[in-house]
Amino acid sequence: MAEVSLLGQLFGTSGLSIEGSAWPSAIRVQHGPLARLPDVFRQLLLSSPEALADRYRGPLSFGRGLRSPKTFDSQANAASLLQLGLTVFLQDIAQTLPGAPGFLRELERELGVATGSARLSAFASAGDDGVSCHYDAEEVISIQLLGRKTFYVAPMTEIELPYGAQFGPDMVAVENLYEQARAGFPDPSQVLFTPHEMQPGSVLFLPRGTWHRTEAREPSLSLSIVIRPPVLADALLRWLQPWLLGDARWRLPLYGGVEAQRDGLTTLLGELAARLVNDAQQSILDWSSTPPVESTELLRVPGSQLAVTPSAPGRVHLQVTALDQDWRPRVTFDSEVPDGLLPAIEWLQRRTSAFDLARLGQQSPQIPPGDLRQLLELLVKASALRQLVPRG
Repeated sequence: MAEVSLLGQLFGTSGLSIEGSAWPSAIRVQHGPLARLPDVFRQLLLSSPEALADRYRGPLSFGRGLRSPKTFDSQANAASLLQLGLTVFLQDIAQTLPGAPGFLRELERELGVATGSARLSAFASAGDDGVSCHYDAEEVISIQLLGRKTFYVAPMTEIELPYGAQFGPDMVAVENLYEQARAGFPDPSQVLFTPHEMQPGSVLFLPRGTWHRTEAREPSLSLSIVIRPPVLADALLRWLQPWLLGDARWRLPLYGGVEAQRDGLTTLLGELAARLVNDAQQSILDWSSTPPVESTELLRVPGSQLAVTPSAPGRVHLQVTALDQDWRPRVTFDSEVPDGLLPAIEWLQRRTSAFDLARLGQQSPQIPPGDLRQLLELLVKASALRQLVPRG
């Protein structure tokens, strides 16, 4: 019997079809018993809102959604906020809920999106409250675990595929919303909403740009799988800025007024246009996620250290340290590796300029290319090496 996909477990054996860049475009709801859901949603920690809230130590916000769209970030204990009758939003519960990180990575592979595109959050309410009307600029799968509540949903038609942050009546418009809203800011006042009655085991899919509000009749706990892969603009901008800054001509300060720079800019734009048309397409798309190490150059991260000491026969002990955001050295890798990698490690310790996998292979021809690739991947994850934008 074929294994049922994660989406199949949530929405029935047919799952949700993946329809290219607009995946997927329709609201969908599936009701059924909790027992059909993946194991990660059926564990003791999710037996009550208080149980999860008491364990959670991550970022959170709270509000009274039926009275005001305002929410407030808080460092308070989430369980204490629930006792005050507030609706509490646990922004990222993946590290609190056993099995959640593995579930999210498997779902990302199933959807074909970059690692880190999916996160898991939770909404807990003591009852008689909910979430005010808004749309999200990301796909949301809401899973009702405890209590009953009503989702009121409707498509938002003013902006196709909205980007940025959520927006709704009386909410602040983020800066990048203005260019998207030239025809007017989205307004739900004349929209016809469809109610969906959610009970334990109900799953609701909301495409990005779907108006929704909720009302809980009783203490409620729901989880939201939020899916936010990079958009094409993200992929281009992430590739473009470091690529431009790698060329000193694009780092030229703008003294002397516009006319003094016009001729040089014309030349640079022509080169950039040719680069974009001829051979940058795959680089841009690859750079929206972590590109394979064999497709990029790499550079040692300043302050990182590789320390090697003898270990068991055929093995050496490798410890990697790197500076954190506070400039403090942190151990980012500490384990044994095959001693056959020692010549490559010693070469990397001395290397001060950019290199690629082929160059490393020339310096260590006795080491299989697959082993060198794994070593580079390890050092990238350990923040000892930084992958550079492919320059062609």
